[in-house]
Amino acid sequence: MKSFLILFLIALLLPLGIGKVAEARICDASSEYCGDWGGNSSSATNSVNRGGKIRINPAVIPVGKGLGIELLYFDGSVDFSLVKGLGRIGAAISPSNSEETFFGPPGFEYPTDLSARKQGHHKYPGQKMTLATAFGLFDNHKSGMSRLSLNLGVMGKYNKITGAINPGLGLAGVIGPLTFGYSRYGDQTFVTDPFVGSPAGDSTLLYNVETISVGAYIDFLAIDYSMLKVIPDNASSPSTVSVATATVLLKKALITVAMRTEKIQGFTYNYDISAVEIVDTKVEYFGGVQIAVGSPLLLGVFYNYYLVRDISFGATVFF
Repeated sequence: MKSFLILFLIALLLPLGIGKVAEARICDASSEYCGDWGGNSSSATNSVNRGGKIRINPAVIPVGKGLGIELLYFDGSVDFSLVKGLGRIGAAISPSNSEETFFGPPGFEYPTDLSARKQGHHKYPGQKMTLATAFGLFDNHKSGMSRLSLNLGVMGKYNKITGAINPGLGLAGVIGPLTFGYSRYGDQTFVTDPFVGSPAGDSTLLYNVETISVGAYIDFLAIDYSMLKVIPDNASSPSTVSVATATVLLKKALITVAMRTEKIQGFTYNYDISAVEIVDTKVEYFGGVQIAVGSPLLLGVFYNYYLVRDISFGATVFF
């Protein structure tokens, strides 16, 4: 919580150093920074983690000509996503995890592993690689209230442990100042029971992930609400995650705050008592500041992106 308060104070003071919100904002000069590079944006959170959104909804991949690389450093390693737009088609690859990130689905792990990971401030171990493609179905190339566009996306999630590939589809569009998105994909996670210590304790959990998002760009403010549902194949009750996000678009910076509400069926880690417990609902908060450094580079610092209440650092480069 102390780290979040520090970052929040930075967010409040940053506009004083940058100057007041002006007409020539970061999004007007370089629209890719606001998640609208060359085409479709379905979420205000694209300005925070385009790679994370691509791993959930492939339709948000930019289709305009260009190349983008997103890097996120935490826990001694770097997560990355590579995006290439060709004009009407875009493609992306990312070997990074979406599970147990602020804007992604919950992960699956045993309580002992969960407790050790949270206490050590480690991110959730990744098992998957995402390959995705987006197609521009329609774009009137207008702006403001006249803007209309629609993208279709397809993707495959490759599990490096089980060798399985699970497909997914997504739609993303813009109607004037409003944005929307929908996606559904199959997924699986391989888990090992730490108390068994043999193949008899291994299991593969199968499930589907469905996401709906709506948002709006209003002058210097981007807002977004998304609802993500994890639907197990074994007919047990689904888990749901809702995220409300607001991003202030300044002349040379983006300031983002978000709240995540998770309805879960199982264990969670309580930081107040430093122990694992069973709850119905848990709430987490996110804060981020990103600053444009020259034309192609955006540098950022984020609180609680990996849901371990710590600071991570990001960089996004466009060519």
